[in-house]
Amino acid sequence: MRIGYDMSAANNGLLQLRSWKSESDPSPGDYTISMDPRRMPELLLFNGTDLTYRTGPWNGQGFNGQPYLKPTNDVVFNMDVREGSAYYSFTALNTSVQWRLVLMPDGIAYRWRSNSDNKWEYYWHWPQSMCDSYAFCGPNAFCSTAVCQCLPEFVPTSPREWSQRNFAGGCVRSVSPFSCSSANGFSRLSLVKVPDTLNATLVRGKSLDGCRQLCLGNCSCNAYALLGGSDCLVWSGDLLDTVQLTIGIDDLYTRVSHNDPSHTDRQTAIIVSVSVVGGLLLISALLVFCYRRSQRKHLPLALELFGTEHEHAPGPKLTAHLEQSLDLDAIRVATNNFAERNSIISTRSKTIYKGTLPNVGDLAIKRLNTEAGLEELKNEVKILARLDHPNIIRMMGSCMGNNENVICYEYMPGGSLDAILFAEDDNCGVPDWPSRIHIIQGICEGLLYLHEHCRIVHRDIDPSNILLSDGFSPKISDFGLATLLDQGQSEGKAESFRRTRGYNSPELFYRKSYSVKSDVYSFGIVLLEIVTGCKAASFSREGADDLFTYVRQHWTQGTAEQLKDPRMGDAPRGEVGRCIHIGLRCVQDDPDVRPTMSYIRNTLAAIRS
Repeated sequence: MRIGYDMSAANNGLLQLRSWKSESDPSPGDYTISMDPRRMPELLLFNGTDLTYRTGPWNGQGFNGQPYLKPTNDVVFNMDVREGSAYYSFTALNTSVQWRLVLMPDGIAYRWRSNSDNKWEYYWHWPQSMCDSYAFCGPNAFCSTAVCQCLPEFVPTSPREWSQRNFAGGCVRSVSPFSCSSANGFSRLSLVKVPDTLNATLVRGKSLDGCRQLCLGNCSCNAYALLGGSDCLVWSGDLLDTVQLTIGIDDLYTRVSHNDPSHTDRQTAIIVSVSVVGGLLLISALLVFCYRRSQRKHLPLALELFGTEHEHAPGPKLTAHLEQSLDLDAIRVATNNFAERNSIISTRSKTIYKGTLPNVGDLAIKRLNTEAGLEELKNEVKILARLDHPNIIRMMGSCMGNNENVICYEYMPGGSLDAILFAEDDNCGVPDWPSRIHIIQGICEGLLYLHEHCRIVHRDIDPSNILLSDGFSPKISDFGLATLLDQGQSEGKAESFRRTRGYNSPELFYRKSYSVKSDVYSFGIVLLEIVTGCKAASFSREGADDLFTYVRQHWTQGTAEQLKDPRMGDAPRGEVGRCIHIGLRCVQDDPDVRPTMSYIRNTLAAIRS
C-alpha cells in the first residue's frame, strides 16, 4: 500500500486512500488521505477539499505529530522522497503479522494488525481529539489537551470571539508593527507537532544554532524547528495547526522581540496557568467530539480503498461483524444454549459465558439471571456504545427482551486481574515487573480516555473489572455504574454504589459524591495491589486495617521497597518506589489534591524512560 505523488507521472501519479460512501455502500466517499507536493512529506486527511487533519511532517522514522507510532519488530514505516515525488508505505517485518490502514466513512483512520488467531485487532486511530482538528486554535496559537493558547507575544485577534469559544481568528502580535532586529530572540515550545509547512522552507544540513541564525537573519521568518537532527524548517507568515503533545521529540522556536532567557521556559508557565474560563468553554467542544464519535458503530468489517489501485489489504479478512442488536438464537448457538460448561463466572444476578460465533471468534456473553441488574445493563450498553479505545472492553452487541437480557463483549483470554494477581498457585503465570508496569500504564490510558476525552466517570474500578489479554494488555470493563458528566459538571451524587471494601473513595462512601478523582482513588488502590500483590478487599495486618495504611507506614519508615510482591522476581528499586509514591498520591482523602490521570500518565512514562 502506498500513498503519495509523482509530479512527472500522469495525473501527478497521485495515490490516495478514500473512504466508502457509507458502511454498506462501497462507492467513493467524502474522505481521502493523500499528500501535497507543496508541503513537507506528511499524510493529510481531507473532507472533500477541506483539510481536517495532518500527521505532521516526516522526521526520518515517523510523523512528527504521531510520536506514538514508532517502528517495531513487526512493522516499519517508510517515506520514499525523491525529486518531484514522495510516497508513504509500511512494511511488515514479521510475515505472520499483517497490517492495514482503514479510512472509515466518517473520516476516522484506523490502523489494524492481525493477531495470532488470524483476526484483525485494533492498533491505533486518528484523529483522536479536538486538538487534532486542523487549525482548531486558528493562526499563531497552539492547542494543548484541548486548550487553546496564543503563542508568546501574541494576543487573541478578537477577545470577544475567543471568549465565546470561536478560535478561528487565532492570535495577532501584541505589538504591531513588529520590529525586526538583531535584538530579537526565540521562545521555545517543547514537544510539538510543528505548524503547517505550506509556508515553510526546508534547508538541510543545519545544526540547531545554524537554523536559529538562518531565521534570525531573515525578517520574514517567524519560527524555526530542527527535525531529524539536521533538517531546518523556517516559517514565514502565520503559524497554523501547532499542537503541543504529551510526548514527542521536536521543539518549535517562535520569534519574540527580545532575547529574554525567561522565554525559554515560558511555555511551561503557560500550560500550568491554563485559563479556567478557556477550559470550561472547551468542555462543550469536547462533548460534541465525543458525541460524534459515539454515533459510530464498532465496525471491524470496514474495507478500504487504496488510492487509485483499489487494492484490499493482504492477510486475514474479516468476513462478518456483529451488529449492536444481536439475534438471541445466534447467542444460544454460541453458548450451546447457555450450557453450564460454557460458564466462566456465575453469581446470583448474572452469569458470564464463553461463546463462539463463525467468522467472529470467541465472545464473552453476560446474561442476567434476575431483573435486578437490568438498569445497570442498559446503562452499560449506552456507555459502551460511545467508547472506542484499546484499553476499554469492546462491546460487540446486546439483546434485550423476551425475558432475556444479554450483552456480548470481546473475549479476554487472560481473565481478570484479580484472578491472576491474587492466585494461590504461583505457577499460574504471575506477571513479572515489566508486565505489571504495562498493566498499570494500560489502565491509566483507559481512564485518561474516559475522563478527558468523554467526561465519563467509571465509578467501579477494581481488579475484577480489569480484564487481560494473553500478553497482559489490560482493558477496563463493567460500566454498569459509569456516568457521563454534563457540560460544566465536575461531580455528581450517587443514588447507589457498590460498597466494595478498599476501593471506594472517602467522598463516595461518606457523601455519596463522585468525580473523576473518585476513579483516581480507586486506580491508586489497584496500583498498590499490583505492586504489593496484596488484596485491598480482604487486607488485614497487625497495626494496619487497610492496604493504604500499611503502605503509608512503610513509606514513612523508608522501607517501601520491602512491599513489592516477591513472586514477580527482580524489579528496579527506583521504579517500584516511584510507583508506590504515585499510588499514595492517588489515595489522599482530599480529592482536590489527587493527581489527574494525565499527570499520572506522564509520570509513569518518565519512570520507564
